[in-house]
Amino acid sequence: MDNLCFELPVMRDGQLYGTVELDECIHSEDETIESLIEPGYASVHSSSNLFDVLRIFSESKANICCVLGKNLEWIGIITKTNVLEALAQSLTVGQVGAVLVLEMAAHQYSTSEISRIIESEGSQILGIWLTNKEGSGRIQVSIKLNTQNAERIIKSLQRFSYEVIAIFGDEDYRDNVESRFESLMKYIDI
Repeated sequence: MDNLCFELPVMRDGQLYGTVELDECIHSEDETIESLIEPGYASVHSSSNLFDVLRIFSESKANICCVLGKNLEWIGIITKTNVLEALAQSLTVGQVGAVLVLEMAAHQYSTSEISRIIESEGSQILGIWLTNKEGSGRIQVSIKLNTQNAERIIKSLQRFSYEVIAIFGDEDYRDNVESRFESLMKYIDI
């Protein structure tokens, strides 16, 4: 219950067989859980990585992922809550810094070039997440920086034809853009 796990693995003849919902067990009038078992289960090998577990959760409706050993024996479970906690502890989430979202043609994406541009401005990338824009041939690149002041980085990326579509966590940049916009409006109004 500490991990908000309401789906439990079911063993049959020493092997993992399926899962059962805790709520169904509580409200069932049957003496056994046999009729409540949903055959099949989401699983990963004990040597799998976090990205494998994320893929399993994204492809299934399961709230748990069973961890299996070499002989497919049950070792334990990973819950969606466990995965979220692991991601939250990463440097990308835990450290303060601006987040930039770029959009570009998929063939234009280059981690090394983007890193070079950002590092040439004295900053570092803490994390990068790529999102495919289905059917468009374009991707969005979310970049977490180790700095909250990203104005120089944004200008450098734009100089190299990268389209910055969103900025989060850089209040100085927003204030500067708003101030320039107000100045432009006053100039146009005169």
